[in-house]
Amino acid sequence: MDSDSLRLETIDGKQFIIHQVEAKETLYAISRRYNVPVTVILANNPSSDGGISVGKLLRVPYTPKSKPSSAGISHVVAQGETLYSIARQYNVSVDDLKKWNNLSNNEISLGQTLSIGKSAMVIESPPRLIEQQSVSSTHTVAAKETLYSLARQYNVTVQQLKEWNNLTSDELKLGTSLYVTQPKYSGTGQPASMTKPVVTTMQASLPINERMIGTEEVKEQGMAELMEGTEGNRKYLAQHKTIKPGTILKVKNLTTNQEVFVRISSVLSGSEADVVMRLSKSAYVQLGGVDGKMKIEVTSYK
Repeated sequence: MDSDSLRLETIDGKQFIIHQVEAKETLYAISRRYNVPVTVILANNPSSDGGISVGKLLRVPYTPKSKPSSAGISHVVAQGETLYSIARQYNVSVDDLKKWNNLSNNEISLGQTLSIGKSAMVIESPPRLIEQQSVSSTHTVAAKETLYSLARQYNVTVQQLKEWNNLTSDELKLGTSLYVTQPKYSGTGQPASMTKPVVTTMQASLPINERMIGTEEVKEQGMAELMEGTEGNRKYLAQHKTIKPGTILKVKNLTTNQEVFVRISSVLSGSEADVVMRLSKSAYVQLGGVDGKMKIEVTSYK
């Protein structure tokens, strides 16, 4: 078992690899390692929208690999999946998927059942990680318990517990109910009741265009400059002339080769002709930017 892959955890009926971020590791590297699009990782880890840090725990959807057998199988479309991502999962082409399912276009819907090939796929066994069922998402504070002891008990960090529970200090009161896993959020931004059926609402906190996941990359080069008024913002945000707000894309500093994923916050206007993007202070610094402009490459999705 790799040192940074802690365990295989089942949450709401879905399997996730719990990955601990190592030094100099990026979302793009984690995406390539587990063959999961960055946008899918972000959808399952909305607190990572502003970047990742060493030691942070990420939930990476586990996709078992498959190999041909002798009879057909079915695949139920999950949240965020596209024909392209499903084709990659089963090592087939999008055209074959469309032919096997009599599809006239690339549109699929959540919960739709797709036939995968005229021959079956034998699903390989999960990686040798420790399987752990999430038995509870909350914890009631008992006598002498501290944030540190709870963090060790549930294999999370003290900072995560404080973020999930909106705590401003390390003090705990006896009988307080705390989230010990990342809480689901409703469309109002408030934690949803853990006793109600779980409905995926990640797009309420992180707008992602599902059609862009795993699709064709489109690259653009030009200059980037600093977005004013973002000095106190930790999120990686950007402005672009044509890409619509809410879109997540990759930006690379062509001088340092450093990369960062940003979210378009608004439309770029009033810039010089060679400027294709303005970046928030956090994103600008992460890319190694200094005073003035930097030459960048922007990767978006068609």
